[in-house]
Amino acid sequence: MSAEKLNTDRIQIGKLIKEQVDRSGLSVEKFANLIPCKRDNIYDIFLRERIDTDLLLKISKILKFDFFKVYSGQIANEMMTQIHITINISNEEIEKGNICKHCEWNNI
Repeated sequence: MSAEKLNTDRIQIGKLIKEQVDRSGLSVEKFANLIPCKRDNIYDIFLRERIDTDLLLKISKILKFDFFKVYSGQIANEMMTQIHITINISNEEIEKGNICKHCEWNNI
């Protein structure tokens, strides 16, 4: 499975940040002051698909939410998908007699 196929679900980081700001009860103006940046830049952040890690760390601390876990979770899900595909392929090959299930010798 190629990296392009694994990476189909883009994380909408700006949308997630906006949701956390809304949940936090902070106004956009107060949030902007804590970063610090202009209020208009916050609205730009809400639209982003990508974000600088230093800025994301600062936002994570301010909102007390680990946005990095969102990315880690996506990586873990993609790895599990790849493992699942590999296991399924191996099982199919064992059933066809292409792989020895006892010594893992590959006849393919």
